[in-house]
Amino acid sequence: TLFIIPIALLIGLCFASMGMMITALAPNYDFFMYYFSLWITPMTLLCGVFYPVAQLPVALQNLAQFLPLTHAVDLVRPLLANKIPTNVLGHIAVLLIYGVVSYYVAMVLIRRRLLK
Repeated sequence: TLFIIPIALLIGLCFASMGMMITALAPNYDFFMYYFSLWITPMTLLCGVFYPVAQLPVALQNLAQFLPLTHAVDLVRPLLANKIPTNVLGHIAVLLIYGVVSYYVAMVLIRRRLLK
């Protein structure tokens, strides 16, 4: 279960970077509700946090594979049950891609906002 610590850091980087993108785009505090209502809540419902993704219709299962929380859940849940997750490198690669790309976009957006 010690493997959860670096995975948690990667997941934190991924979602913090996405939050920083929204921060750079937000004209006021109320804008953050769009982020939660349109991105975080649906992702939580679709990504296997509360029930297995396999129980969703096929179209939603395919959509869930593109969301970072699905890969985070698929990595952490087996580790908490003292099992080895499947496709570890694939899940880590998806989280790294989301984290690095959203970090870069967040830095560009913040730099642009601060130079205005």
